[in-house]
Amino acid sequence: MFPTLTQLLVSATLSVAVANANASTGTQVAAQMQRNHDSTPTQCQGNAVPAHACSGVLLRSTRPSPQYHTWHHSPNSKAKGGVSFSYLRADVPTLQLAEDGRSGYTLYPLLQRPKGSLRYELLCASPTDSDSWERDRHGCGNNRKTADVQMACHERGILTAEDWIEQFRENPDYKAQCTFDIQRERVPERADAFYQSLRVKQLYGNEMPYPWNEVIIRAWDEDRSSTLPIQSFFYIEGPGGALQQAQADQKDWHRTNGTFIPVIRIRLPATLQERAQFSYHESDQAVALP
Repeated sequence: MFPTLTQLLVSATLSVAVANANASTGTQVAAQMQRNHDSTPTQCQGNAVPAHACSGVLLRSTRPSPQYHTWHHSPNSKAKGGVSFSYLRADVPTLQLAEDGRSGYTLYPLLQRPKGSLRYELLCASPTDSDSWERDRHGCGNNRKTADVQMACHERGILTAEDWIEQFRENPDYKAQCTFDIQRERVPERADAFYQSLRVKQLYGNEMPYPWNEVIIRAWDEDRSSTLPIQSFFYIEGPGGALQQAQADQKDWHRTNGTFIPVIRIRLPATLQERAQFSYHESDQAVALP
């Protein structure tokens, strides 16, 4: 039996409505990411809440793998119990992502995550790449490839950006740097500790070994990964294959969880005076229906 004209019109209307809804969602997500990126508070409102909970963009660079979902843990992340992210914000310009990263996903800031979504936990922050693969304590502690024993910054009496820069000038080995402890147990110190990690990049950015920072999130229960508050699958404008990788992740999420997460284009700044740009484009989407 062939569909009637009325059925065809209804189907077309529904398709347009869904497409419009997806476009509206994507546009709103890109706008929210831009606002978060451009917002630069010292901390969030509340009881010494770190700034990452209400501002900036938490981003993880990934490559699609046939072995596991992008939002699941890589073998290294699973082994150390921690997952590496970068934190983008207007006052800490990032010109390049780790490991030539060109696609991946972003998380909603904790205070903006959808109701009922998984509450992830940030453990430590480093102003530059910290070689977390070789560190214990979920990627925040001692580096097994250095002669000295690394501790959290506050355990060494390093409380400010100036303190951190002074010790790094004495030993400019990124593998030996201390990391700022931002765990929930460290209230109220954790809010200032996170902000000091950003100040290091502001004051010392041109002399950093790597142009990206690193924050470690405790590895979450993969059985609950469908509730992970993923805000977008992103790709970096320019590098070859970046869009296709983000589209592969978007399709994988849709096949696995049945919901629509937008692909967002990120244009990284070319200079320290510029800011990153976040935008949604209907032509970038690989999933037509939620």
